[in-house]
Parts: sequence; C-alpha cells; structure tokens
Amino acid sequence: MERLRFRTLGEILYEVMTGLLFYPRTLWRVLLWPAETLVPPSAGRHDEAAASGAPPDLVSPPLFLLISIGLAHALDLSLRGELGEAAASPGFGPLLFRALVFSLFPLVMAAGTLQRQGRPVDHATLREPFELQCLCAAPFALSLSVAVILLGSPTATTRLAGGAIAAAAVAWYLSVQTRWLHHRLAVGGFRAFRTAAWLFAVAVACCLPPALLILGPRGLQAG
Repeated sequence: MERLRFRTLGEILYEVMTGLLFYPRTLWRVLLWPAETLVPPSAGRHDEAAASGAPPDLVSPPLFLLISIGLAHALDLSLRGELGEAAASPGFGPLLFRALVFSLFPLVMAAGTLQRQGRPVDHATLREPFELQCLCAAPFALSLSVAVILLGSPTATTRLAGGAIAAAAVAWYLSVQTRWLHHRLAVGGFRAFRTAAWLFAVAVACCLPPALLILGPRGLQAG
C-alpha cells in the first residue's frame, strides 16, 4: 500500500492559493481542449506536477475538482435567493453531497476503464486515471450545479436556460468520455460512446443512495 504523505500547513496553503491563481486557465483549457489536457504525464518527469497528472501551469486535478465543487456551492447559496427560490441549507449537507457525488464520477469512470483494459483496480493503477478524470469532472460539476439552480426558478425562461445548460453539460461530458475510452481502449467510436453512456448511468445510480442519506427525500425535491 502506498504510504501517505502528510504536508505542512505552508505547503497546503501554497497549493490552495496557487490553485486559485491557475484555476481560470485550467478551466479554459479543459473546456476547449479536453483531449489534449487529459494526457498522462511524461514518463521522464519526476516532479510533483508530473506525479499529480497536471502540467506545471495548471491546477492539480483533485484540487481543480475541489475548487469547482466549492465554487458551485457558493453559487448555490448566492443565486437561489436572487432567483426567488428557497434558500439552500446553510449546513454541510449540500456541500458534502456535491463533494461525494462529483467524486464518484471520476472514480466510476477510472475504475470502469481499468476493468475494460483487463488491468487490476488497486491503488497503483487507479491513481493516474482517477486524477485525469477529475479534470473533466470539474467543469461538469460546476455547469450542472448552475443548471440545477436555474431549473428550480419560478421563471419559465430561466428554467429553459437551466435545461439547456444541463443538456450541454451532459453532452460535453459524454463526448469527452467517448474520446477518452476511444483512446484508452482502442475501440471504435460507437463502442466507446456506448461504454461511456453505461458508465455514466452507473455513476448516476451510485449517487442515489448518498442523495437519500445526506439530503433525504425532501432535499431531493427541493433541488
């Protein structure tokens, strides 16, 4: 088992603050050039950026996802009141739910890819595909969270915009996953899309138990 590396408070602060600095650049690059960004680090690099799967001018993938989840939660708290909706719960439930759900997507996609490659799913093999999957999960989490907020608006036009954003987010995510599986599994486009859609459905199904556990039936109905 890989030994955990504990960081000092200064290292954590530095990584978080530089993550905030490089966040817009990382988001822009992942949105426009996802295929070029989701490339494993060079085998000849041994620095910390290479170990995390991120180029030196981008945010490390797990931190990129965490910042996106935090930003989505902040938008939820600020936009619901402006849209005339019920305010989001001030507790940690919605934030915990977002963090768990949008971490399940890269986990399911990475594990599913390894299984279809015939490789074992363990700490050594799972880290690299999981961290790369965090890159595309971050914009998906942010855009889908905004879409859910807009869908709860009493205004029809706002709900329509929310539906359009949600559809675009899912289409973008499935497109990225199709290209990912086409490259990783060396299969045709249709088979890659079918596998991407199946793994996406599995990830959504895995989100239902924590949704009921953390938010409850009333929380799900509230959005």
